[in-house]
Amino acid sequence: MYNLILSFFILLVSALPSYSAENKLSFETQALLNALGYKVGVVDGAFGKKSKAALSKFHLSQKVNSGPTPDEKSLILLKKVYFGDSVNDLNLSWNGNFIVPLDVLRQFSSANQVAINKSCGLNPNYHRTKINDELAKNVPLKITGFNSRMDNQASVKNADRLDLFVLNFSRLATSVISQRNEVDAELALKALYYWANGNAFLETVQCTKSGILDDKKCTEWTQPNGQDLSLIKDHGTVQMHMMHLSYGYYMTLSAYNKSDPRHLVIQKWFNSFFKRNKSPNKAYFGMDHGWFWPEIIQNQFQGKSSVKLVKKLLNQLDQEVFNDGSIKDRTTRGNKALWYHHDGMKEIMITLEIARRHGFEIPKNLEKKIEKAGAIFIRAFQDHSYLNKWAKVAHNAIYVPGEQDFTDDLANIPNGNSWFYIYAYRYPGSDVTRQLLKLLKTQPNNSPASKDAMIGFGLGCIYSAASEG
Repeated sequence: MYNLILSFFILLVSALPSYSAENKLSFETQALLNALGYKVGVVDGAFGKKSKAALSKFHLSQKVNSGPTPDEKSLILLKKVYFGDSVNDLNLSWNGNFIVPLDVLRQFSSANQVAINKSCGLNPNYHRTKINDELAKNVPLKITGFNSRMDNQASVKNADRLDLFVLNFSRLATSVISQRNEVDAELALKALYYWANGNAFLETVQCTKSGILDDKKCTEWTQPNGQDLSLIKDHGTVQMHMMHLSYGYYMTLSAYNKSDPRHLVIQKWFNSFFKRNKSPNKAYFGMDHGWFWPEIIQNQFQGKSSVKLVKKLLNQLDQEVFNDGSIKDRTTRGNKALWYHHDGMKEIMITLEIARRHGFEIPKNLEKKIEKAGAIFIRAFQDHSYLNKWAKVAHNAIYVPGEQDFTDDLANIPNGNSWFYIYAYRYPGSDVTRQLLKLLKTQPNNSPASKDAMIGFGLGCIYSAASEG
């Protein structure tokens, strides 16, 4: 088990984007002090009086004669105390892992391999085959042709291909963190390099310049029925998929054979897409929470604080998750309301984990509203008519009472399923969790948590295994 834990944490280290050793020490030391109960507040990298006092108290508790300034020796000791003797030399880095808080990592590290296999799956042979099939094709250069409603994907060249690539990559990435599978690591790296070296999707229309959206060039919903061609949908689709690939890469693969020159090519390719992102301003649902997630991981690479960004996200959630559990412009989407509510829950639950990763305590009133939002999802999944009172608003949607365009099998949702397992981890005693886990039961070693194309790896499997830890 030690080797598994060691590999997992090492793989959370990003290979090349980096910042000063001083900043890295400050962020990581603050996070570990918080986890051990020496409260420093939010993790912002600014090692001020409160952080120095907390570190001094920690040193005193360990009978260590050391100053209040973070250093490698103190960081190693903090890791040893928090994670135990078996993981005292883990290279737990702030860089790359912008989502998973330390409490979850510790629980995951204490899970036995049987629980990890059950949660994360074994031998993704099907996905290996699909990735190998992709390597036999020409590199896809662009996506063009989406309409505003995005109900014409079947006719948009390369759209399905991009979806499947991210999904299959996410399954291999999960194998890397849960099984230490170097065969899958090599195949995933090979596939990313193949696309990166061929400039995959870089010919897709660019709708931003210096982070500002050109809404004259790139439009959407110019027709009420949503059948207008929308360049912004082409742009946004590619951007989001590339962000999800990058999350999976940086959190699971970037430390594999770190000196391999293919990493440079892959990271340069990803950076081209990061530069095309819209700069986050006002938080909103969709586009990885209004482009905030990509900005947060970029801040970590650059040694910048994301505290202001996280505060904006939490404020937006408090305003737009209503007291009855409905979600603004999500639960009101006509016959797609259940899907959009599900998508909103994905962003809500992951954003809360990002907040916890940054040392924020989640307001109790917000927690209550989110629990209600989970209850709406379960009830509406079991009885579509339950959504009628919200869905009839038909925001950018078509509405037929009692009808929802959504799967009838939660265990086969490949996109956004991580929120189910995060919810179950955070609210273990709730009736919603009990019903979710019952609906998610599947064949042994074939967990639906093993992949998630909307985050680039099986984030849910970490939380599922952590629940067993």
